[in-house]
Amino acid sequence: MSNNKTILQNDIQSLICKLPEIINCSVICDKEGTIEEIHVLASLGRNIKQMVRDIQSAISAKFNISVDYKKISIAQINEAEFKETRVRIEGIQVKNVDNAIEAEVTLSYDDKVYKGRSSKVKSKSNRVKAVAEATLAALEACIGISGVLYLEGLESLKVSDKEVYVSLVGFSKDNVDEYYSGSSIISLDENESAVKAVLSAVNRKVNTVA
Repeated sequence: MSNNKTILQNDIQSLICKLPEIINCSVICDKEGTIEEIHVLASLGRNIKQMVRDIQSAISAKFNISVDYKKISIAQINEAEFKETRVRIEGIQVKNVDNAIEAEVTLSYDDKVYKGRSSKVKSKSNRVKAVAEATLAALEACIGISGVLYLEGLESLKVSDKEVYVSLVGFSKDNVDEYYSGSSIISLDENESAVKAVLSAVNRKVNTVA
């Protein structure tokens, strides 16, 4: 029942998010898979009562499930003002120094610029790892905490004939370890793709810590 409940929740959430003015939603079911709560984030474009009716009708038509309107809560926001600040790439520099690769990554967040550096033994695989670690150093400068982010892994995978970087980033603080995964399709600029894979993993974490 647990797997079926999860599938049902995901399917209902996907359906609701396709309705007009809906930004995001969360569906909570009990152990039997019965809908207990539906929480919706929507823009200001439509009347709340109409959105509730739309949600009820869509779920009834698609899944043959009747939902009491009292179980549906909707919060409306001005979507134009709701713009999550994201970390942006400002520059990437990689150079060989003797038998080492030195990488410097410059990021911006909330109109401020942060730099991170990393040096590794010269090798093909270490090039993008140095870039990824420099990215994490810049992110630590951004959140104002050092020694908490680390690169657990950065791998190149092939998905449907596309090369993709997949990153696993660790966050360790107060004896608690958390892990975040991100990915980026590998473009002609592999260094930029590596930075994007790391940012894909931790951008949301930065927003909660910074």
